[in-house]
Amino acid sequence: MESLKEKLQSPAFTMFVLYFVTALFLVLFLDKGTFLLWLNKRHNPFGNFFFQYVTHFGEGLIYIFIVVIFLFYRYYNALILAFSGVLQYGIVQIAKAYIFNTPRPSLYYESEKLLYNVVEGVNLEAKFSFPSGHTATAFTLATLLICFTSNKLLQVLYMLIAILVAISRVYLFQHFLVDTVGGAVAGLLIGGIIWWYFSIKNPQLLYNRKVMQQGLIVK
Repeated sequence: MESLKEKLQSPAFTMFVLYFVTALFLVLFLDKGTFLLWLNKRHNPFGNFFFQYVTHFGEGLIYIFIVVIFLFYRYYNALILAFSGVLQYGIVQIAKAYIFNTPRPSLYYESEKLLYNVVEGVNLEAKFSFPSGHTATAFTLATLLICFTSNKLLQVLYMLIAILVAISRVYLFQHFLVDTVGGAVAGLLIGGIIWWYFSIKNPQLLYNRKVMQQGLIVK
């Protein structure tokens, strides 16, 4: 297993830093909806098709599906994924509904009668914009999958998918850029801290137990 230092020096983490710095720069120096409206004006048939489907990688069903797959091969991975997913979901939902409670783009611009592009088949939500739940889920999953593997190419692929999910939420007019940045940070921190605690800080709790390295079909 790679150390925490090796994970932080991986190309995938470098990708996250580049994404985060770029997105944070846009959030800090542009008005809230500037990037959202700029991206919305660049809708095209390929983008509509691509982002409509890539956004599903940030949904709970995908997360649950991967947890079930790991149950067959490694209980430890499945348990860490499940625990992190439930924790992330709870924290994000509480933050969205009870702490920030901010409007989504469709409601934010409702009074301005703004004309914007909508992808056919996508139902626009109106409430609970910050942070983006899809983005948080995607980054929690990507972070843990990156921690579970030492394959650099797979690590980059997982991070790329998470970043594309974040972009998809803005492209589909479901979230502002700041919402996806918040979701990405939440997902990375929750997934990373849970993995660090049970794999490095206190590995005897789960990681070092022989039974946890087994699965339903792998003994």
